[in-house]
Amino acid sequence: MKKLLVLIILFFYIVNCTSQNKDIYGTVYYKYRPNENGVLNSNKTKQDVKGLFKGLNEFTAEVIFKMEFFNKTSIFTVGDGMDNDIDIKGGAIANKLVSKGSYYCDLENDIQLRKVGGEEFLIKTQPSKIKWVLTQETKYINSFKCHKAVTSVTNKNFSGEHIFEIIAWYTLEIPVPFGPKQFNSLPGLILELKDTHNTFFAEKIELYPKEKINIKLFKGKIISEEKYNEKIEENLRGFLKN
Repeated sequence: MKKLLVLIILFFYIVNCTSQNKDIYGTVYYKYRPNENGVLNSNKTKQDVKGLFKGLNEFTAEVIFKMEFFNKTSIFTVGDGMDNDIDIKGGAIANKLVSKGSYYCDLENDIQLRKVGGEEFLIKTQPSKIKWVLTQETKYINSFKCHKAVTSVTNKNFSGEHIFEIIAWYTLEIPVPFGPKQFNSLPGLILELKDTHNTFFAEKIELYPKEKINIKLFKGKIISEEKYNEKIEENLRGFLKN
């Protein structure tokens, strides 16, 4: 991992302790890598499927995800610093397969929106539904003392239900309650997140950039996660039937 770059205004903590009305804003840039126990290393995965995923991972290897936050709101998307058509296509693939969409979070109103299919659907969930288990385990990530938190997610498909353990490493030294994708509400910024198939790690942090962050609410048709899953299953059944 490249050395983490952190830009922090002088007296960051002093100012925040003495002024409750001060805005807190910034940007975190994440890279990712496939998990060691993922599709590529599973004995159950066929060789042609492994070849496909290996090619996709190589195509998206340089993609950077960006998480912007302003006080109690944040947006997690693929970074917009793409220089050519290959980068743009890699970003589009990473958005669909790695992050599975873009995410808007409003912790004050307990709203999470995941944008899929361009601006067609906004899947609405509640950040408070993520039940974190805070542990005593710690480790240092680029000089930051990080604490381990654990939760789990259940994915359903035609092969059944699959439960994945999610591991987050957050630091109290940067008291920002956000992280990659939908994983928020911890006491500090998530510097590393082991998701279902990939691990995200913060590569660069910019606190209080010259231009203030402007978090815009996604546009699209809001749908519940249950309704969206029903729609996907219905489409798959129709596809298989045809």
